[in-house]
Amino acid sequence: MTCQIFYFYLKLHIYHYYIHGSKGNEINLPKKEGRPFSNIDIEISMFEKGKTPKIMNLREIKDDMQTLYISTAADSFEFKANVEGDGIVEGIIRYHPFLYEKETYPEDPCFPSKEEDDEADCFAVERGARGKRPIFECFWNGRLIPYTTVEEFEWCAAPKKRGPTPIECYKRISGVLFTNDKFQVSTNKLTFMDLEIRLKDKNTIFTRIVNGQAQRMKIDREFASWLKECHEKYDKQIKFSHFKGLITRPEVSSKRMQRPWATYSAIEWDGKTYKVEQLVKSIKTVPIYHGSIQNFFLYGDHDGDVYAPGGFVQLALEPQALYDEIMVIPIHKLDRSASDTALKRYIEEEMARLPDKLSVTWPEGDELLPDETKLAGSTIGALKVEILNKKGEPMQKLPGSRHGGSKKLLVELKVILDSPTGNKEIISHISQHGNKWPFWFKKMENINKLGAYTLKLQVVLNESNADIYAGRSLPSKTFKFNIIEGKPQKFSIGLLDPPFRVGLPFSIPLDVQDEFGHSTYLREDIVPNLEASGLTLHYEEVERGPNCAIKGITACGLVNSLQGKNFSLKITLPGLKEESQVLKIKLLPGPPCKLEVQPNSDILKTENGVAFPFHVKVLDKAGNLTAQPKLIVHCKFSGAPDLPVYTVDCSSTGSNILTGNVLHVQNIKKEQIINAKIEILSCKNVPPLEKTIKILPSSRVAKLQIFSVEGEKAIHIKHQDEINWIAGDVMQNLIFQMYDEGEREIKITPTLAEKIKVNWTPTIDREQLLNGFLPDVKVPTSVNDLRYNEVTFHDEHVSLGSGFTVRPLPDDPKHIKCRIKGSDKLQMCETLQSQIEVMITDQHGNHIRNLTSSCVTSLGISGNDLDKSSLKIVWQEDTQTICVTGIRFKTCPPGIKELCFAWHEFSHFVRLNLVGGPPAKLLLIDWTDLEEPVPVINGKELHKPLILQVCDQWNNPSSESNVRINLLKASSVKITPSNLLLKTDENGRANFGIVTIHAPRGEHVMQFKALYNRNTLYCPVIKLNVLPDPEKPICLNVKYDKDAIFIAGSTFPDFMVSVISEANNIIVNVNPGRICMKMWEGQRTTKFHKIILKCCFFYFRDKMVPEKVGTYSIQFLFAIDKTNALNSEQVCFLKNIMQIIFPLTVFWGSSLLCCVWLLLCASHPLTDDYVTGFVLETLSPKDASESSKNSEVKRLEPFLCRSHEATALTLTAASGNFIICQNCYCH
Repeated sequence: MTCQIFYFYLKLHIYHYYIHGSKGNEINLPKKEGRPFSNIDIEISMFEKGKTPKIMNLREIKDDMQTLYISTAADSFEFKANVEGDGIVEGIIRYHPFLYEKETYPEDPCFPSKEEDDEADCFAVERGARGKRPIFECFWNGRLIPYTTVEEFEWCAAPKKRGPTPIECYKRISGVLFTNDKFQVSTNKLTFMDLEIRLKDKNTIFTRIVNGQAQRMKIDREFASWLKECHEKYDKQIKFSHFKGLITRPEVSSKRMQRPWATYSAIEWDGKTYKVEQLVKSIKTVPIYHGSIQNFFLYGDHDGDVYAPGGFVQLALEPQALYDEIMVIPIHKLDRSASDTALKRYIEEEMARLPDKLSVTWPEGDELLPDETKLAGSTIGALKVEILNKKGEPMQKLPGSRHGGSKKLLVELKVILDSPTGNKEIISHISQHGNKWPFWFKKMENINKLGAYTLKLQVVLNESNADIYAGRSLPSKTFKFNIIEGKPQKFSIGLLDPPFRVGLPFSIPLDVQDEFGHSTYLREDIVPNLEASGLTLHYEEVERGPNCAIKGITACGLVNSLQGKNFSLKITLPGLKEESQVLKIKLLPGPPCKLEVQPNSDILKTENGVAFPFHVKVLDKAGNLTAQPKLIVHCKFSGAPDLPVYTVDCSSTGSNILTGNVLHVQNIKKEQIINAKIEILSCKNVPPLEKTIKILPSSRVAKLQIFSVEGEKAIHIKHQDEINWIAGDVMQNLIFQMYDEGEREIKITPTLAEKIKVNWTPTIDREQLLNGFLPDVKVPTSVNDLRYNEVTFHDEHVSLGSGFTVRPLPDDPKHIKCRIKGSDKLQMCETLQSQIEVMITDQHGNHIRNLTSSCVTSLGISGNDLDKSSLKIVWQEDTQTICVTGIRFKTCPPGIKELCFAWHEFSHFVRLNLVGGPPAKLLLIDWTDLEEPVPVINGKELHKPLILQVCDQWNNPSSESNVRINLLKASSVKITPSNLLLKTDENGRANFGIVTIHAPRGEHVMQFKALYNRNTLYCPVIKLNVLPDPEKPICLNVKYDKDAIFIAGSTFPDFMVSVISEANNIIVNVNPGRICMKMWEGQRTTKFHKIILKCCFFYFRDKMVPEKVGTYSIQFLFAIDKTNALNSEQVCFLKNIMQIIFPLTVFWGSSLLCCVWLLLCASHPLTDDYVTGFVLETLSPKDASESSKNSEVKRLEPFLCRSHEATALTLTAASGNFIICQNCYCH
């Protein structure tokens, strides 16, 4: 039956356009429109043996492929192709859009596609609507040529790069091609012979048909625009938006399709937008799914928003509390008609079946209330628990799901102790629901630990004890309660805070406990009682809270030492089972409370300048000697200035001696009363003590005075006085006296004399000191030397001193001193630029400053060659000196000049350095005879150095420095070293040194020039007679027999070589090892050193001629030094061979003037002894009339081949000579 149907379809497909016309079977046309091709009918009959014949009219078939193509097409693109020649092809391309969840491109009913699973929906983009089928079917004159199809044209093929039109749109087109009869088909009309080749030829012209008219335009652009318009107008695809990324789906069965998958959070489909978390419902699934969208999946490497025909949606089944499953279904299986209200109602109905809450009752009493506080050991009654759903119905199992039976429920009870370090589980029980009883828990009586508790009832699953189902917690109920301490039954003493001191309050902590050992509160009716032997005890209050303590306890009693005393303290709390506790404590002295000072009298006496001691004790409240850190006792004196402050440290012993510096009252003449206040500054609570002290004047030394005795009168020299005295004199008659504080003079005793010192002499006459005399004072000789003289007295009580300064005064004039203020050098006939200062001094050289300007008249100046015309003498009042200027000398020899300065009977000499004047001449030193030329050999040094001196106009050497001197000479004269410019040194000289002269033979001149103050100075001209150097080689002279013939294997003629000097003479005594002969052919060089020296000539003999024919060069070399050498001229020669003559037999072939001789011997090797080839050049016959005669060779010329073979010799006679032309081969 399938074969029969296929046969009918195939026939209709072939004759489709015969039956239905050029537009095909348009089944969607209205019935009133006429069918232009309704008059053609084709019926096919099928006969089977034994069966009734089956007849089918092809016009009645409505589902053949062309009918399906036409009916499912949304738009068409008509075109025409003009093939080279007269071939015309008309074509139609139809677009089959994607509608919602499937492609409308028709499938071949004869070859339906296999059933595909849901996953295949995502592969539609990759496979496309048309699949791998070609676009065009071909018709020839309206008849289908079934075996010829055209895959595509270049302008309608899918682009390689993604453009504005999706790639899958190119898979939604079908087409037909109609050709005329200009195309050749096979005999059976099943195949075109050349259609596709001619259509794809580059000369084929495509045009678009619009409304029956052909339009010339770019077909590819028109087709792309048409396809894009069809996609936008007719395709109803899904738009994927909000791209999230690419993932791999391992749950897909095909490994090839597991990646890549693009994930999106929203789609637009059929005018609706679906987003993540939106509730949806499925259709055509078993069972029907309700769920919330998690992701949208689209196969392929996408990025950003994209349109696609299909994909997948990932759903989380709702309600999640029941199902807790994730499903992936095709997008087209979403129910687009489902409303949000219906979806939410369904979920609410499903959720009402789940457990919702717990019902708890206390049938036997002892109910536990929320946040209740119970005493330790209290009872919690038995519990009855029921599980209720939202409808209030009790339940013991979970409602059944799609994939299995219902699960049993249990109730778990836990009592948890809440702790900062972590919760601790105290009680845990699980209860099952029986047939005759609900969930039940027994009473609890063992909770006695203090703290916050949580009683939690939790519904759990039977198998796993899990309290979460489908991501949702199962019902639970909690009760918060606290356990506190019970009534007090006993107590203990806590940690004490020693030390305990007399009079200082302290506390005793008490730990009051209940029967379980928990700390509890002390009741108000319990009053503590304290007892201790030898102590008086009192306390202020009792803290009854959680930190129970007896506070403000004070103990008072004697402890006898700073280390304290041990006591037994009994504490009683009446009314407890254990009411008494005994405590051992150590009581130390208390804090300072008062001072005790010895002596006890309020009025005390002492001498001025003596330290007064006090014995002090620090006592506590009970009279115990006490000590503590930083216990410093101060004593402050008042009633006189500059009194000391006494301090003593009693921190360790509690008592000490309070003393310090001496009590000293200045200028005391009679007794004076001062007050002493003794206190502890760090202890404000200790009252200070005050004492009255009478200070009596002291009998010790208190004052020292110095006197100068002049006659019978003693002049008092005050401390720091300044005394003027003649320099170098001696101060005599100095005395001193000492007094006590009562202005009473003290007699000087040997003991006191030992304590007296003076600073102007190391030795003192003690006998004079006992009488009150001081040593004489020597006055310094310089007025600038001020001396401080002091007399001191030191003992253990006082340090006294009295001093004065001695200022020396100048004595009478005794000397004259002269000083040059500046340089002592002056030039000839020039004035001294420096001043000469003249001062008058005494015998010790001290400048006398009490002179007047009249003293200038007494000054005289004299000296040899002194010019006094410009001499000036001026008195300087500010410096008390005489200034002399304008000193110069007449023309005289330079050198040291002395000047004598005289004032009254005193004189002083001054030396000046007289030097030459400014430069005026330039002289050569040690070059006297410059009239004659100085002989010098070229390249040799001069016999003496070139030293130049600048001189003044009187030929005196000038010491002018930095004068530039350069050398003038001809350019042909070269001087070494080449430094031709120097500057004069501090002596006015420039040393050019010994120079080397390089110049042509003959006379040359050179001259030095100096420039000073724009004046040019020239030295005398130096004439040089340059002579050639007879020892300097300049060339080699070679002599030999120039007519000699060089034959291979023979010896060269003798070469005689001599070395010629610059003076054109032969240099003798030349080292033979420095000369050699070189010979070369081309690049090769051969050296010969065998030399015979005769007189001044070098002979090269017995040198062998090379054996190889060629042109050679000979040159001789003389090594001047390691880097320079002389070469002779090259000797070039052509090496010859020995002469060889052999007969040749020839035939005379004609009596003509020009005849040809044939060489009978076709091959003759022509060589010498060293295998050198020859060429015959010219032959001359002796008698031309002879028929056969030997020829004579006139000349042989060598050639450079190893052998020569004459293959064809032609002899031509011209002018009585024969010329041989030959062809030769070199071997």
